Amino acid sequence: MITITNTTTKKSTVTTTRDIIVTPPKSAIEAAAQEAAQCIKNKGGSYFRRFQLAPKTLQKDSKIFYVEDGYIRGYAVVSEIQQGPQLCSTTGKQWPNGTYAIMSADTWKWIKPIAMKGFQGWRYFDSSQVEVVGGWLDLKPS
Repeated sequence: MITITNTTTKKSTVTTTRDIIVTPPKSAIEAAAQEAAQCIKNKGGSYFRRFQLAPKTLQKDSKIFYVEDGYIRGYAVVSEIQQGPQLCSTTGKQWPNGTYAIMSADTWKWIKPIAMKGFQGWRYFDSSQVEVVGGWLDLKPS
């Protein structure tokens, strides 16, 4: 939960961030690995995730968890939300209009894998029991 106070009006707004979980298509896994390698080589960079219908609670500091090969593998933290098309600087792919969660590569955390079948779209996820086992420069745990 985040409390935001307007310094002019002195009114506070309480906002709840909810973690989100997604499954990239199998066809995108190789490109994602290529993007991660490029970020490591460049000592930084960002990832983005497109949502056609974005979660209502998606905002800066939301965590987006990823399912790959039947396991939740890790997450990154949203640094900003952008609307419109995006161009991937690693693959050169032009992505269509949508809501994009931008995540700095250095926020990636590997977690102790949790079994979960893949699915389409997104879901809310309770990450209170997640165990972080590595950061963005570490090898993917097995």
